[in-house]
Amino acid sequence: MITVDDLSIRYPAQEKQVLDHVSLTINQGTTLLLGRSGSGKTTLLHALAGLTPETIEVEQTGTVTRSGSVGVLFQNPEEQFCMETIGREIAFSLENRSIPREEMDERIEQLLALVGLDLPFSTPVSSLSGGMKQRLALAAVLALEPTILLLDEPTAQIDPIGQGELMALIFQIQKEHDLTIVLIEHQLDVCLPYVDQVVLLEDGSITEIAHPRELFPHAYERLQTKGIAVPSLFPYTIKTLPAEGPQAERLRVTPPPTTAGLPLLHAARLSTKVPYLLKDVTVSFRSGEWVMVLGANGSGKSTLLATLGRLLPHLGTYQFQSRPVERYSRRRFYEQVGYVFQQPDLQFLKLTVEAEIDWSHREAANDARTALLEHLELTSVKQQSPLALSTGQQRRLSVATMLGQAKELLLLDEPTFGQDGLTTRRLMEQLLMEQQNGTTLVMATHDMELVARYAQRVLVLEQGRIAFDGCPSELFADVALLERCQLQRPLSDQFQEVLRDADERVPVR
Repeated sequence: MITVDDLSIRYPAQEKQVLDHVSLTINQGTTLLLGRSGSGKTTLLHALAGLTPETIEVEQTGTVTRSGSVGVLFQNPEEQFCMETIGREIAFSLENRSIPREEMDERIEQLLALVGLDLPFSTPVSSLSGGMKQRLALAAVLALEPTILLLDEPTAQIDPIGQGELMALIFQIQKEHDLTIVLIEHQLDVCLPYVDQVVLLEDGSITEIAHPRELFPHAYERLQTKGIAVPSLFPYTIKTLPAEGPQAERLRVTPPPTTAGLPLLHAARLSTKVPYLLKDVTVSFRSGEWVMVLGANGSGKSTLLATLGRLLPHLGTYQFQSRPVERYSRRRFYEQVGYVFQQPDLQFLKLTVEAEIDWSHREAANDARTALLEHLELTSVKQQSPLALSTGQQRRLSVATMLGQAKELLLLDEPTFGQDGLTTRRLMEQLLMEQQNGTTLVMATHDMELVARYAQRVLVLEQGRIAFDGCPSELFADVALLERCQLQRPLSDQFQEVLRDADERVPVR
């Protein structure tokens, strides 16, 4: 379906090639592009789609040959929307195929149902959560009826239950329509059962092509050491996973100690109507807490963070350090409160990565700024524009701009989105240091393993209300609530239960 011959790509103003003499044959079926953040996966996907060099300016040599029509789901779905409402967005795809107007409404309704978006056609695209936008983008791509489907982290902003459902849907569609799929995905356990070949990219070169069962578990430790994403279970199940070995060790989690200081923030009957309705939310945080905010797509997680960050108007009372927030000037408030957006490019102010760090850490020593760039693997791109970075690099930069500033409160909207295993771990290490220095962290996430490892407290939102406020272990035990809110017990918690059951079955001699 696709042939790549001696492909090399370099972005303007970059010395190093992002792709270096890549040759590859992709047959009908599913191919997974696997590698570190910044290894060239997204660039290769763009080349497969024919976006380089015509649409995306690059220096490119070599050839890419395709036999079939192509549909692309971008890493950031915002980049592919061009209409104001969800109905018109899908209609635009149908118009490109000259579908008669009288057939469109029925097709739009079918596509929205297919991706799990039960919303009126008139719903503004701008009102959707990140996960809902991901679903809409997929519906618009499927409306084109491509024979080749290119997917860049399709489940990255989807709630835990929805990840498995969406991946199963994608491969059901593939089977029914004989699609060829090439995807980039960090949630390997939800996609590897469907994958026919894994293409391993390292520093812009293909270093291995293999069937998933040839890679895992045999190359597990090697890939993990390099910081490349590895599955938690595949090719095992939670009950067949050996009790010893690197995969089992990765699932042994020690919950963090519960520590919290003085009251920091209190909000009572907090409500807002933009973009989602928060309904009489009452919540308090203490200094030094690490609180994670969970919930299904559209439950109000980002809205809660944005309201606490004074980015949205609200009703109700909101006090920070025992004072109404209205009594703080914006400048004074943001000296104490940091915010990491779900879309990182919204918060960049400077022309280069280095200038962004220098400005946000202007009181820090040069050595400290240099060390931060190195730790988050941004040194090689420090002279580039933040807007020219990969999504994963942009995310690390957006978090880095908020670190080490002695903030009282950090509000983080999916800070690990687009990261590989190593960069996720390093980001979390940096955030842990902030918490240990007394900063309160309130973090929205879909990653239940991060909840098990780092959260001292969990808030679960359901249709704009707080459905749960307590410790992670209590949440993991509430099966009905998890199911209702599109959440899953983390694999580490499930594995510990399997080990406990096995110990109880061992006869005493």
